[in-house]
Amino acid sequence: MPMKNKHNIILLFLATFLLAGCGGASDGREAFVRAFFERYPQATLQDIYKGSFQDTFGPAHLLTNRESVKNYILHEMKQADSFPGEDYVPCGWQGNFLQVNLKVIADGRVPIDVFVDAFMAGANGVDTTLTPVFLEEWQALLQTVRRVHPHLAGFAQDSTLLARLLGEGQYVVHHSQAFNDTYHPHYRIIRRDVFEELIQPHL
Repeated sequence: MPMKNKHNIILLFLATFLLAGCGGASDGREAFVRAFFERYPQATLQDIYKGSFQDTFGPAHLLTNRESVKNYILHEMKQADSFPGEDYVPCGWQGNFLQVNLKVIADGRVPIDVFVDAFMAGANGVDTTLTPVFLEEWQALLQTVRRVHPHLAGFAQDSTLLARLLGEGQYVVHHSQAFNDTYHPHYRIIRRDVFEELIQPHL
């Protein structure tokens, strides 16, 4: 990973967590939203919501068994033309989980079995129940996006769709088509403490 990218990641984490600690949660959310749209200017509200639920629920909704997870990752890597983007970025402003780019496997830095073990371990103990706490957090983040990026394309449509899904007890969504077409994401969600223990030593 180029030193410039590492430096940017470190600055992002410092900005997010120091602001969250010193100025409160609202500052942490704002720092994250600004950093998110600087990194992904073509992203939509749906994409920042996706990161929010990933940061709360992790990868548990994706799990079947270890061998299936490994085979699916290998299949995705064979189908991918490239692995653009940074090695890892936080899913949400609290940084509970990270989106870890599959290129860390593709370029030989992280063994596939280590990566799969980290992915599986990251789901242990995560409560995937849709709670009022998550709904309140999403509303706070929604208002932050509205304030920071008032002219975000598709905001009204996306917020209406997300409200309907959450009202039906559903919280899982995919990235927007615009995000997929522009950024071609290939990553898996790994809990931050597991990442630091198992993945980071290889990077």
